[in-house]
Amino acid sequence: MEYHNPKIPEHINTSREHPLKEFSILLIATLALVVIVSLLLGVGGSWFAGKIPFSAENKVASFYDITEFTDSASHPELTAYLQSLADKISVAQKLPKEMRITAHYMDSDTVNAFATLGGNLFIYRGLLEKIDNENMLVTLLAHEIGHVKHRHPIKSLGHGVAVSIAMIALTGSGSTNIMGNAGILTVLKFSRDMEKEADQEAMNTLHALYGHLGGGADLFAMFKKMRQKMKMDESPALLSTHPLDQDRIDSFKTMASEKGWKSKGKMTPLPGFFKDSLQSKRQ
Repeated sequence: MEYHNPKIPEHINTSREHPLKEFSILLIATLALVVIVSLLLGVGGSWFAGKIPFSAENKVASFYDITEFTDSASHPELTAYLQSLADKISVAQKLPKEMRITAHYMDSDTVNAFATLGGNLFIYRGLLEKIDNENMLVTLLAHEIGHVKHRHPIKSLGHGVAVSIAMIALTGSGSTNIMGNAGILTVLKFSRDMEKEADQEAMNTLHALYGHLGGGADLFAMFKKMRQKMKMDESPALLSTHPLDQDRIDSFKTMASEKGWKSKGKMTPLPGFFKDSLQSKRQ
């Protein structure tokens, strides 16, 4: 029997597809996997973190030197006033006894306030200077305390840690310093639903303390005016993590209508030392 060596067809070991096309498909599939896994771990991390007792959250917060970020010690009268309002709001929102709120004053031009782990609230001078009455201030504080009540800081931390771990595991890159000393202040991001939930608490608190919702919408109107003055356009509602300013303003009227509450009423003035204290410390 005679053996014949058959001729091997050309291109048998090569693909007819362009190699860049195959690479693109592989890259897209990998990115999709990273996104899906990150989302699943983020949701799972947030859910699990929300089940952690607040006492354990306090222990996490105790690992950080909060005092290095604050100017409360040099502003005792102002800080005491903010704390007194936080205590009243805590009662109005019926916070559990272990959920202690601590107000911290920040002597900075930054127009901001936020809640973080362990019931710590940070309020900046730049924002306090724009507050016209106690009702506006209570709206601000009640919103931030609402975040604490619904465990948004620890849920946000759980989400952020889970996503970071997923990115490191899947891509081999990412920040391992997510729990650095400043991480307690920078890693926390609240979703739009969280913001709406906190707004709801602010409205309930206003009515509980003053019998009307006056001053609440004024706070968000002030934010809207600031944004317009600085020519800062809001992100589209679909992309924004916060409800749009006008939607938040309208929500106070809607809430008053649904509950049969007064949307306006007498404004409670800020104490005499409030504005003077803010100005004197700047000199």
